[in-house]
Amino acid sequence: MILIKLNDMVREKERTLYWLAQNSGVPYVTLWNLSKKETQRSIDLPVLSRICTALNCKPGDLLQYVADAEDKAILTLVESKEAKRKVSVAEKAEAK
Repeated sequence: MILIKLNDMVREKERTLYWLAQNSGVPYVTLWNLSKKETQRSIDLPVLSRICTALNCKPGDLLQYVADAEDKAILTLVESKEAKRKVSVAEKAEAK
């Protein structure tokens, strides 16, 4: 899961969401929704760009990856498939 750390960055830059809305051209309601973990669904790249420009930061300053249950399940699946592939490649090499 990717979290948007908008509140942290606004606080660090000693600004408010209202200031950011005025200076980025991003509607306040959009910024408010992005600032709440419960309402974070996605962020458009143009919105991310405007926020970063106004706050003079990089996307990596605003985004944080935190593995949730779904991410862990995907990782387990990928690792399982990779292990099976390695075994298959080793068996083919031995057969030659």
